[in-house]
Amino acid sequence: MSTDIEVRNTEVGMILPPDIVLANAQTAAKALISVISQKKKPVIMNNEQYLEFEDWQTVAQFYGYTVRTGEASLVEIDGVKGAKAHADLIDVKTGLVLGGAEAYCMRDEDKWNTRTKYEWQGEGKDARRVKVGEEPVPWFQLASMAQTRAGAKALRNRLAWVVVLAGYKTTPA
Repeated sequence: MSTDIEVRNTEVGMILPPDIVLANAQTAAKALISVISQKKKPVIMNNEQYLEFEDWQTVAQFYGYTVRTGEASLVEIDGVKGAKAHADLIDVKTGLVLGGAEAYCMRDEDKWNTRTKYEWQGEGKDARRVKVGEEPVPWFQLASMAQTRAGAKALRNRLAWVVVLAGYKTTPA
């Protein structure tokens, strides 16, 4: 066991004055608005626009952040199976972990239990797609969604204030 002591500067103070921080955030918010306004299919719920994971990644780029997701794990909560994932918020320049988040994708959610199964029936011009039943959503899709949600949440935890300045809701869609 090492007896070395690490000494850190624990002085409390501002890195930048608030007016500069806000001016930078307003610049980022304007840039975000410019990008989001060009979306062909924005996510609108109750007349409010929400950001998707890719939008959160755009804001993150303004600040030199990215996320790193780990392997998703199988979980069961109150008898419901699903996936749980963790994501770390990373400073691209230093590699430091600045935060993180966990998120789930569970089989009791509307789109994540079963999906309609179709088959093509008939031939040529008479061919049509026919519903033949339901099939479970594959595990890898639940795992991937849990990772996406964790990544969006990690970004949201650090960057929500900028998104609010841009006029958007902070809950990832």
